[in-house]
This record gives sequence, structure tokens and C-alpha cells, in this order.
Amino acid sequence: MARLGVISQIKEPTEWCAGMVPVRKKNGTVRICVDLTHLNQSVQRERHQLPAVEQVLAQLTGAKVFSKLDANSGFWQIPLAPESAILTTFITPFGRYQFHRLPFGITSAPEHFQRRMAELLSGIKGTVSMMDDVLVFGKDQKEHDYNLTEALTRIEKAGLTLNKEKCEFSKTTISFLGQVIDNTGVHPDPRKVSAIKNVPTPQTVGEVRRFLGMVNQLSKFIPNLAERTKSMRELLHKNRQWTWEEPQQEAFDAVKLASLLCTPALALYSSNAKTIVSADASSFGLGAVLLQEQKNGDVEPVAYISRSLSATEERYAQIEKEALAFTWACERFSDFLIGIQFSIQTDHKPLVPLFSTKRLEELPVRVQRFRIRMLRFHFSISHVPGKDLVIADMLSRAPEGTPNEQDLLLEEDTRAFIEYIMESLPASEIRLKEIEKEQKKDPVCAKIAQYCTKGWPDKASLSVSLKQYHSLSSEISIVNGLLMRNSRIIIPSKLRQQVLNQIHTGHQGLTKCRERARLSVWWPCLSQDIQRLIERCHSCRVSQEQRAEPLISSPFPELPWQKVGMDLFEFKKTTYLLIVDYYSRYIEVAKLRHLTAGEVVLQCKSIFARHGIPEEVISDNGPQFTAQSFSDFSCEYQFRHITSSPYHPMSNGEAERAVKTTKFLLKKEGDPYLALLAYRVTPLSNGYSPSQLLMGRTLRSTLPTTRENRKPHLPDCDVLKHIEEEQRRKQKDRFDCRHGVRDLPLLEPGDVVWLSDRHENGTVEEQVGPRSYQVVTLSGSYRRNRRNLVTLQQPNGNGSETVGESTHTENEPAVSETTTTTAPPLRRSTRITFKPLQYDPSAT
Repeated sequence: MARLGVISQIKEPTEWCAGMVPVRKKNGTVRICVDLTHLNQSVQRERHQLPAVEQVLAQLTGAKVFSKLDANSGFWQIPLAPESAILTTFITPFGRYQFHRLPFGITSAPEHFQRRMAELLSGIKGTVSMMDDVLVFGKDQKEHDYNLTEALTRIEKAGLTLNKEKCEFSKTTISFLGQVIDNTGVHPDPRKVSAIKNVPTPQTVGEVRRFLGMVNQLSKFIPNLAERTKSMRELLHKNRQWTWEEPQQEAFDAVKLASLLCTPALALYSSNAKTIVSADASSFGLGAVLLQEQKNGDVEPVAYISRSLSATEERYAQIEKEALAFTWACERFSDFLIGIQFSIQTDHKPLVPLFSTKRLEELPVRVQRFRIRMLRFHFSISHVPGKDLVIADMLSRAPEGTPNEQDLLLEEDTRAFIEYIMESLPASEIRLKEIEKEQKKDPVCAKIAQYCTKGWPDKASLSVSLKQYHSLSSEISIVNGLLMRNSRIIIPSKLRQQVLNQIHTGHQGLTKCRERARLSVWWPCLSQDIQRLIERCHSCRVSQEQRAEPLISSPFPELPWQKVGMDLFEFKKTTYLLIVDYYSRYIEVAKLRHLTAGEVVLQCKSIFARHGIPEEVISDNGPQFTAQSFSDFSCEYQFRHITSSPYHPMSNGEAERAVKTTKFLLKKEGDPYLALLAYRVTPLSNGYSPSQLLMGRTLRSTLPTTRENRKPHLPDCDVLKHIEEEQRRKQKDRFDCRHGVRDLPLLEPGDVVWLSDRHENGTVEEQVGPRSYQVVTLSGSYRRNRRNLVTLQQPNGNGSETVGESTHTENEPAVSETTTTTAPPLRRSTRITFKPLQYDPSAT
């Protein structure tokens, strides 16, 4: 198709993308079928009036020589505009492609093609076009040849190609529009009534009842119907013994003759009338009738068809037989149906969603193939009670003849499609045979297979183990001996644990394992079984990260410099102490000569001397902040020291964000002092600069400004608090939405957990904060945030899969999680450690 220029690969994003199903044909080639059902719902159909059959047939008066031309893949000979081509994008294993030629399955394609053909042949005498069929005729051979030459010349100039195998030339008798045309005129096609004409003599009371139900629908054509059928109706009496004798046979023959062979028995087809295909399937045959609504409002038959099922088709599930019935009927009636909107009536209610709302991959394998073949038709499908489908029902129970060559091609096409699906399953032939063998041994699977063939009973009469399959009965079928739901194998209970382990190979996580299972296998509660397996798998539990929990916003301080965060960072091989005010986001940076607690305390004292002593200081668990000297410093200066959970920097989010901001400034600006000054005088998202919020004035910088702007000005605290709280609320909403947050289950003392940072098991000792726990392991006691602890003894609730960390943007308040004042025990640190100040003679 790509070589022919019908399709091409597309890289850019597209609004529409349809699914593709490749089908292997009998000759070994592959046909690409694209399901454009959803696109069709948004396509505005081109309303082109098809020529009325009466008008077409009237033109044939006096014609004696006929030829019929068939366009070769007619739709593909019409190019698509670029803006239309992108809408036909479909997905393949090799990327996305789009059509450059009119694809089959587009709802507006038949009308557009008919209009183009009518325009192409406009003005040529002796030609009539109906879709991809063109009839050329003449009163004699000379006139016919002239008209044919004109038509072929016009077709050649337009670049249209014909299908040689389907063309017929210089015929004296030809079939067109369901009529037989010859030099004597137009005659009804005998095939349209042969299905009724050859209905066999009833052998049971049930067959009599079905025959009478059919003729009652045609009663307006039969004078004195009640009198004529009296002898047959007597057989329906409850206590009447079955006796089919000469009176019944005479009545049967007379009613058939009167109802089906009289002139008005078949209505003349009209392309503009409401059209209905009524189809039904019995256990051994198919029957269908093409109906049209007449001007007086009556619905009359246009054509009848029936046939028996092949040996292979008799083994289909009932839902597959019903789908086959109207697929076969529509293809046999295709001359009447292509290019028009029509409705399908079925008495099998589960078929309605399968051919309307459900996705292609959700259908049983054979039904998938039938729906693909129906893509060229534009139809709606509805359910009608069986009592209103008497004609099709009667025909299906009295089928005429055996499948013809066209019917056998449909069966072969379906078989080839099934073979393709089965070959695509990730299992060897031996493995499939093993599953088939176990399905037959499994009592539940064996019962389901029986119901598939003979029909499902009422749900209330089923056992508990079978009830869960009842709602899926329309999706279950038997394919090559295997019980399947859509294109997925139903695994019997004995093999489920083995298949579960195969699904879990590679420990890919819950979502990936479920996706892998959906490709080829199914049983009730499969998703829950996969989830339970992963929850019990130690490797999966210890390797997964926890999903982010809902953000806990730290409250906005009441006063400037009331609450500060501090952290150490390294820049160009030099370590710095950073302190940031939670109220104003004012940043102080001090260079550290030594990585000791004493040096940190010294720089803190210097900064506190300028801005005052805060009430609360938040830091991480670095050795400089957990040293005794820093604890003594907090007691001496009378501030409360709070440490965040180890390996959970979000607990001190303001300091973490300030570090990122400072590093960014230092990288961009040659003078670090001017860089810091620029930050301090730049308004934040609340409208005030850090210096205004902390000092009540704007600092003078290199940027020119007026004296008025530098006068002291205190912000309105109530307005500021409202702005900050609103920003924190929005930030929490964004974070929670972006990360798909979920509360992790609370841990209890004694719970066994996995410390993800230390790669060892531990036991919860106590909860020391809202999301912080003290955990004891063989190597010591550690404090960790809940997100760093994976439960091995599962509490109420489930763990989650990995979600990335949060990031903050410039001038947004960095929101911290609530922390605890409980002093943590000393632990091994990833930082480079130095001796405490009192043991470092070089420190001052």
C-alpha cells in the first residue's frame, strides 16, 4: 500500500488514530483493515442522491447488447486532501500511517464515489453507473460498441482502472440491480424468490407455525388467507394429532404460489426508500429478507435468500452464527446496500453493542472478522423480538441449497483470519494443545464450551462459578478448539498459577503485568490475582518506590524571620551555609572554612546578629546539625531546632528550593554579591521583594529608582497571608494532581518494612511524626519518612507504583511537609564528616 502511494508514514502528533487489523488472504497476501468507526461518528456525510431504479431500468427499453464495467479498488482511485488524510491515521507495529486515497470504511465514501462516477460519465449515452458498477448498453452491436468506446476513453483519460476479471462485455443477458436484463426487457431475478419458492413441506407443528407466521406478514397479497390456511391451522390445536395429508399439502402449495409468485409479492427496489435487512440463523441454516418501506408506509420484501450452514459453520457459537447471518446477507444484498444508510434487524440482543459501541479488539475473533467485512456498509443495528423476525427465522430453518462459491470464500476468509490471530499468540503449538486439553478436563470450561455451541441458559439457573461468565457470553467463543474471550485464551484453573508466574517474569510491576496479560490470556479476577501475586513478591515489594502522598503545606509564619530553614551546599568546590526566611524567602549565604559544627554555629551567630534569633530552625540530619555543639547552640540562643526525615528533602522544602535558586544565580552572574542583591530586591509572586518583607524597605541596587520607592513601606499582613495561603492551596492542588497522590497506609509498631535507602529489613518501633517512623534494623535504629518504607507485612491498603518527585518553580513558595522536633539518633551519613569543633585544633 505504501509503494502504491495509498498510505504513507506520519511522524507528527494527530488528533485521530484508528486501530488496524491485518488479515491474511487465501493467496497468502495480507489485507490491511482499519476500523474507522469512531471517526465516522464525526464525519459529515455527502448527501448524493442515487438514481432511482425505476429511472435506470426505464433507460434500458429496446437495449439488446450489454457490458458491465467494474472499477478496480474504486475508492483507492480517489485522492484525499491533506487535511482529510491526517484524520485517517492508524497505528501499526511499525509506526503510524495515513491514507492518501479514499479508504474503505469511511461513511461518506460511497456517496462521494458515486458522485465522481456520475460526473465522469456525464453526457455519454447508453451508460448507467451504480457505485463501482457501470452498465453500458445499445440497441444493437454497433451502438453498444460506440457507447462502450466513449465510456472507456473517458475512464482512461480520468486515470481510472478496471477489474478485468469482473468486467463483462457484449452480453445479451446480464444481471444488474437485482434484475435480469435481456433483449425482451427487464425481469425479476429468480434468485430473489427462490428461497421462499423452495421452502420444504413442514414436518412438525413448529414448522407449520413458523410458515404461517411468515405468510401472515405477506397477507395483503393473498386473498382469503384465513380460508386457504384453515386445514394447516387445524394442526396447531393442542389435542390434534399430526396428520399431513392432501388438504394440507394443497393449502401449502396454494399459499406459496399466491404469496410469493404473484406480481406484487416483491417490491421494486428504490435507492431512496428506507431499507431494512432482517437476518436470522438456526443451528443448521441462514435466512434473510431485504425489506423496504413503500410510499404508503407499508414495509414490503424486495428479495429473499437462505442457505444451509457448512460443517465448519455449524460448530460456530450461536452469537457467531447470528453475526454470520447478517454479514452474509449484506454481502449478498450488496448491490442494493452499498452507498445507502440502512438498518439491520436481529433477534440476538448481544450483537447490538458488538457492531455499534464496542471496540474491535473486544469482540470474539470470528465476530471481529465479520465486523471488518461490514466496514464498507453504513448501517445501524437494532434488536427485535424473535416473533417479529418470522420471515428470516422461517428461511433459516428451511435453508435452500448448500453454500455457494462466494459463501465458501467468506468461510475461508474467516478461517484465515483466525489462523492469523492464533499465530500471533505468544505460545507454541504444543502449549496451545496443552491448554486445550486442560480446558476439556476443567468442568467449568467444558460447560462454557457446551453453552457456546448450544446457547446460554438464564443466569439464575447457573452455578456460582459459571455466573461470572454469563455477562461475557457475547465475547466468548471456541476458536480452533480453544475457549477464548475475544482474542484472549481462557486459562483453566489448573494452569492459572503457572501462567501467573509467566506473566510476572521480569518483575515489571502491576501495570505492565496487566498489560502483558491482556494481550493473550484471561480468566475471572485475573487483575486481582496479578495484584495479589505482586504484593506477595518480595523482589517487587522491595524494589518499588512509593507513590507520592498528598502534600502537607507548612503554615505561613506570622512574623518575618520567625521560622528559617538552613542547609549546606557545594559550589565550585567550596561549601556554603544557606539560611532562608520562610516568611520573606530572604536568603543569607555564608562561606564555610571548615565542614564542622563549630563553623556552622559561628556563621549562624553572625547572621542572627544581623536579623535576630528565629523562633524555629529547620535543617536536615547532616552531622553538623546533629552534633552536640549545635544542640547546645539552640539551647543557648533559645530557638527550637527541627530536623527533617533523612532521605526526604521535601521536609525542608524552602531550604532545598533556595539552594537551587542560589546555585542558579551564582552560575549566571560573575559577581555573586550583586546576584544575591538582585534576588533580594526582585518582587516575588506575592508582589513584594524579600527585602521589603524582611526589612520593610527596598534595598538600593545598581538599577536606577526614585527615593520614593526606597522609603520604608510595610506590607498589609492580612493581605499577604491570604495571598500566600491561596498560593499554597493551588500548589498543593497542582502537586496532588500531577503526581496522582495517595495516602500510604499507616504503620504500626512491629510491622516489618524494607528501608529502600539501606536495602535491608527493619521493624517499626514507633511513629515519631505524621509521616515519620523510627525503625530498628540489625545495623541500628533509623528515622525514616513513610515513603522510604515498603511494607513487607501488608497493612490495610496497597502500595503504589513509582511517581517522580516534585519540582518547584521560581518565585513560588516552596511548601514543606510537617516535621517533628523529636531528636533523631545519630546515623551514618553520606556527607564527608570531620571532627567536632572541640577536637579540631585548626578551628577558631
